[in-house]
Amino acid sequence: MKTLLIGIGNPGRGDDGLGPALVERLAGAAPESIPEGAIIALPGGTSAVWKYQLNIEDAALIADYDRVVFADASASAAPGTAALEPLQPAASITFTTHELPPASVLALTQDLYGRSPAAWLLAIAGSSWDLGQGLSAPALAALDIGEALLRAWLGQTAGPAVL
Repeated sequence: MKTLLIGIGNPGRGDDGLGPALVERLAGAAPESIPEGAIIALPGGTSAVWKYQLNIEDAALIADYDRVVFADASASAAPGTAALEPLQPAASITFTTHELPPASVLALTQDLYGRSPAAWLLAIAGSSWDLGQGLSAPALAALDIGEALLRAWLGQTAGPAVL
């Protein structure tokens, strides 16, 4: 089963860099050593990529996979937590097509390619969004939990999980 992890976020905006940080951790790579948009192979056969934000072009990217996990920082999650939940395609109208939510990318993939991979959203709690490198202490704790959730999930296809 082809699986893709997409870490979403900006490492230069504090905790917004949680998605890219997860990709780097799973790859065993140094911070900021993986170029944005580069698809890498993770142990166990999963592919991973990090992006500042999702765009319409990502519909073509995910069309080649059986399942995809979108990992992103969450401002609404309780500090120090992470949740992995199923995600369904949902077309939404936004002010711009410069950035799309994961559900919209799934809907676009379905419309353009006639298929949509099974998808999940891994929401990792963040609390500091200021300019600057590095994650806050609560975000690092949430990243540990998100990593554990994802590693456990990669070994199975279980439903929603929250830690």
